[in-house]
Amino acid sequence: MVSGMDQSLYDAFAKVSEDNQSKVAIYFLGKPLTYHDVRAMSDSLAHNLEEMGVSGRIAIMAGNSPQFVISLLAINSMGLEAALLRPGESPEAYDCQYVIASDYMMNYQEFNFRDMFLIRDEDLAPYGTSLKYYFREYLGERRDLSSRPGVHKLSDLIFDRYGQYDRDRSPDDTFIVKKTRKMESPVLIRNKDIMSAIADLSAYLDGFRKNMLISSSLYHMSTLQFLFTALINAGTVNLVPDYMDGQTSMKLAGRLESNMVVGNSHLYRQIVEKKIGIPKTIRFLFMIGEDFAPEFMDRFRSATGRTIKVGFDMTESCGAVTISPLDSEYDGSIGKPLPNVKIRITDRSGKDVQPGEMGFIEVSPGRFMGAESQYYNTGDLGYIDAGGGLHLERTRRMIINGSLIDPEPIEAAVNKASGVNDIAIGMRYEGGLPVLVAYVVTEDVNGIKRFFESRFPPYLRPQKYIAVKKIPRSPAGKIIRDQIIEIHGGDQQKASAEAN
Repeated sequence: MVSGMDQSLYDAFAKVSEDNQSKVAIYFLGKPLTYHDVRAMSDSLAHNLEEMGVSGRIAIMAGNSPQFVISLLAINSMGLEAALLRPGESPEAYDCQYVIASDYMMNYQEFNFRDMFLIRDEDLAPYGTSLKYYFREYLGERRDLSSRPGVHKLSDLIFDRYGQYDRDRSPDDTFIVKKTRKMESPVLIRNKDIMSAIADLSAYLDGFRKNMLISSSLYHMSTLQFLFTALINAGTVNLVPDYMDGQTSMKLAGRLESNMVVGNSHLYRQIVEKKIGIPKTIRFLFMIGEDFAPEFMDRFRSATGRTIKVGFDMTESCGAVTISPLDSEYDGSIGKPLPNVKIRITDRSGKDVQPGEMGFIEVSPGRFMGAESQYYNTGDLGYIDAGGGLHLERTRRMIINGSLIDPEPIEAAVNKASGVNDIAIGMRYEGGLPVLVAYVVTEDVNGIKRFFESRFPPYLRPQKYIAVKKIPRSPAGKIIRDQIIEIHGGDQQKASAEAN
């Protein structure tokens, strides 16, 4: 069980690092980084950022990599705030002058910054590795940003082996900043909030080895909750890019003897459709904050003989609050509350509804600043069954592979492409999982597919491309998404190009 919750995340990790310096903390694509390595790199980065005068809030726009973890620890050690940006968000909206970003995530948008620290994932991958082998068709063009003013290679700042970065840090310091569509102001997550979430998950996993393969995006607080639960408990994280092919992910899980998988629907879809074997070392499979239909769980169980533990994570903001019990099969719910978490269902006036009745899901206090003394209304509808399991009503929000997709920046970028007269991004279900669909007014659907593959990161690429004659819009010019999905929801392959 994790101890010392009244401290910053960096201080908790530093203590574990002191006691486990030679133990592997993170494998990335199979390459080991010890606890000493991760701490030394985060200390070096913190030192160099301070020498460069970096202050205030720092935006992170990055895929799964050790540099993401190292950057978070460095920022936390400096007592600064890390703004985790979802696809399409601008650092300027968070008042960030400094950005840490993966190069392949910068293809489709432009924004202003004072300094950018560029992550090249291969810098901490196995020596001689080409990421194109691991990403295969998922890795598009990578812009050369190194010549732009204010752009620095992150790798130049993490290898100084500088001594421990010494600074006063408080459990009450804001650590992570995120925005949701439900709240006008950003969500401020403090050190004590993330440490509390780690304690809750540690209690849930108590008694089990915490060697996790993680392919779910580190952008999500629930994924970070799992990652740091492993590290604060001196476990090992087998980290892979969030869009790595399922065959390679499962091979790495078996070779490194991971006993848990924290995955996304992309991984589990591939396991079913490509008949990928799950290593015998894997005891538990987790999928948190994903949108799915019960039929997918039936397909997965039929194909693999295994059950996925699912959970509710408050739309990417504050970590998992419910997860399926470890000793149970899938029962149609999205889990029961974690230790020290309480869930209630209320009507519009805020009064508790009867058991089994649909209402608004509210979560017990203490998950982020401003929610210390009252329940937080998530805005999601659901009910609690007789066994205490939470059931969520499916929404029309575009949650694909755990990411809440904002379609408007995608549409704005694609409308500038040659051959595109108009485009709308939508979502529909196939095989029990949601897929992103592009409805395009064009004579060259395959050309639009190639444009997405070259300019957009994998999680923003549609799985279906459907040529249409017209995009329905309101008098104000807004896309009427319900109408286009209703009209074309049943379209078959003859009008589409599929991204396999």
